[in-house]
Amino acid sequence: MKAKKARRTSELRANPPAEKSKQPPVNSTFVVSGVCVVLAIVTVIVYAQTFWFGFVAYDDDQYVYENPILKSGITASAVKWALTTYHSANWHPLTWISYLFEAQIFGINTAELHVVNVMLHAGSAVLLFLFLFRMTHRLWRSSIVAAVFALHPLHVESVAWIAERKDVLSTFLAMVAFGIYLNYIRRPAASRYVLLCFAFALSLMAKPMLVTFPLVLLLLDFWPLQRIHWPLRWHESRLAVIEKLPLLVMSAVSSVLTVAAQRSYGAVASLTRVPFTVRMENAAISYVKYIQQTFWPEDLAVLYPAAPPVPANAIFALLVLLAISAAALLVMRTRPYIFTGWFWYLGMLVPVIGIIQVGAQSHADRYMYVPQVGLALVVVWAIADYIEAHPGLKQAAAAAALVIMIVFAAGTWHQIGFWSDSRMLFQHTLAVTERNAVIQNNLGVILARADDWTGAVSQYQQALAINPEYPEAHANFGHALLRSGKFEEARAHLLEAVRLKPDLAIALADLGLLDAAAGNFPDAIWHLDESLRISPDNSETHSNLCFALQHAGRVSDAIAQCREALRLKPDNKDAQFNLRNLLN
Repeated sequence: MKAKKARRTSELRANPPAEKSKQPPVNSTFVVSGVCVVLAIVTVIVYAQTFWFGFVAYDDDQYVYENPILKSGITASAVKWALTTYHSANWHPLTWISYLFEAQIFGINTAELHVVNVMLHAGSAVLLFLFLFRMTHRLWRSSIVAAVFALHPLHVESVAWIAERKDVLSTFLAMVAFGIYLNYIRRPAASRYVLLCFAFALSLMAKPMLVTFPLVLLLLDFWPLQRIHWPLRWHESRLAVIEKLPLLVMSAVSSVLTVAAQRSYGAVASLTRVPFTVRMENAAISYVKYIQQTFWPEDLAVLYPAAPPVPANAIFALLVLLAISAAALLVMRTRPYIFTGWFWYLGMLVPVIGIIQVGAQSHADRYMYVPQVGLALVVVWAIADYIEAHPGLKQAAAAAALVIMIVFAAGTWHQIGFWSDSRMLFQHTLAVTERNAVIQNNLGVILARADDWTGAVSQYQQALAINPEYPEAHANFGHALLRSGKFEEARAHLLEAVRLKPDLAIALADLGLLDAAAGNFPDAIWHLDESLRISPDNSETHSNLCFALQHAGRVSDAIAQCREALRLKPDNKDAQFNLRNLLN
């Protein structure tokens, strides 16, 4: 009996209860509720300026204000579309359904869309605090981690951008799932496990970012839940591992659907275009860059253009990551929160770190929305442990924490201001990044909409100087040239746009206009038909096709096209004029 008791004591020393505080845990419902209220109120105040912001011309069009499905609100056909579409290179039906509900209730109004984003973000911060506090019984540590999540400038993109509804919705549901998991392991029941799977499924259906959620649960099983111990013993750990298998299957299904959606839109770069070695180099650099931005969040941008990584930088970044990982492993018994927090950070970034290269960015602020929690855990718990060993520092540490939160809140308020309109967002991005062809092109579109065609042409030219094979810039430059009557130059750029991207609807539509202007109505009809096959809800293209069909002698077809143009846009004056001519 004595030997058994000695072994048990040895085990406890090797794996000390991570959160047995020397002081009794805070159990006051009033204090906990107060933290929740303050956290929510401060978050809403900091983000409240977004309630008066409009859309930005960067994915908001595809997601909301030019999406014809949303106009009908919640209908059976709209829900079916949401569940099956790969629109915008993603499968996230719950995000689409959230937009549909808002369109049904409020119409397509930016104020309500922003309010919902902010409320979801504030709700996630509160749920994160409650989850951490319930696990660790550390009130102030948990509240500081949650405050960092709520107020860090890196999270502005996820909250202030209407098209990133998927981020805040998915994260809110993931925080709900974390809470359900805690209830499940404390009082295991099949109903609680089913509820956990349901919440996780909803999170994946909002955005597949949380595919590593089951692995994060295993990290939490190690610390602070202590369901898994080191060194690992299968007979002790098997239940914790086996119960994650259904969740891993759900993650795998979500990953397959996501890759299929992105491939269907041509968003996934091939290994020929971006070799695997380049991806790994960029991944290492991005991991370190995110750490840097966490501690010093300046020059944040909506798009950081991808550039060939410098091998020396990649090697240095890899060495940094290996050193921190080794340190986390070395102290995993004495400081287990470092192991959990660090590998939370590394693991949650895996889906978006660039191993599967999607889009033109090298990294993105929105990708740090949940992974940053792991870094915050490491830093806050490490500093708090040091202060507990040096009680004389408590007041200074509390003051420093308050100052840091104020600085983060001020930085977030300042960063939010750049999202007030498209021009400000793009101009700021160009000021803090280099060789950003996508944003040069997008700024050109904004200037063109404001009838600043000289400025627009300048932006298109700069975009093409950076990337001569940028189809959208060729198409937009071609449109500007067509409008100024430079038809041959316009045709050259439009043909190049279609060569680079055969399904570029705007380029095909403008080629149809050029053909019609030249009296080549058969080719005009073909180009306009192709454009409508790709983008069937463009009223102007239907109206132009009506004109071409009329001059080709196909009167009944022309009438049908004009009527469709007016159905989509009743105030389309060109379609009204063409239809009157056809009916007279």
